Order: sequence, then C-alpha cells, then structure tokens
Amino acid sequence: SEWNFTNKLRLLEAEQQYLSKHHGRAIELYEDSIECAKKSGFIHEQGLACEKAGFYFKNKDGNSEKALEYFKQARGCYEEWGSSMKVDEIQAKLDDLQTIHHLFR
Repeated sequence: SEWNFTNKLRLLEAEQQYLSKHHGRAIELYEDSIECAKKSGFIHEQGLACEKAGFYFKNKDGNSEKALEYFKQARGCYEEWGSSMKVDEIQAKLDDLQTIHHLFR
C-alpha cells in the first residue's frame, strides 16, 4: 500500500536532490516526507525526516535557526516514540546548535 512507503521514498528523493544540489526541491521533499510519515502514524520515521531536514539546514547554508526548528521536531518525535537514546543524541545536537546560534546572533 502506498501509505506504507511514500514517506520513505520522499526522504530518499530529498537526500538525492540535496546531493544533486537541487536545494529547493530537496526542502519540498523533506517536508513531504515529514507530512506523509505523520499522516501514516510512523512517528519514528517522521523523526528521521525531521532530523535529516535539520542536517540539511545546518550543513547547506548554516541556517541554525531552521536547523534548530527541525531538530526540536525530531526530538519530540523520538520522545513520543520512546527512544531515549535518540532523544539524547538530538539534544546534544540542539545544545551545540543553540550555542552557535547565540554566538552569531
């Protein structure tokens, strides 16, 4: 069934577009992956798509504000999913990003 794989496909397509330097399309596909995972109830995959979008904004243009937004969403998804290890991992990224964000504000 399409609802079972669409979010995964969109995430792979987003990563492909990012690597191909089609940044506008990559953003659209990250968002689509997040929404599809949410609609399908795949909270852990929604978290992964948010995390990947966070890395995109952190690495692509240093947009720490947008990266923080996505990493916070990812942390919330992983909390809801019950993965304390992923929550701790994302929290460490958030702490680093928040420090950088405040330094260059």
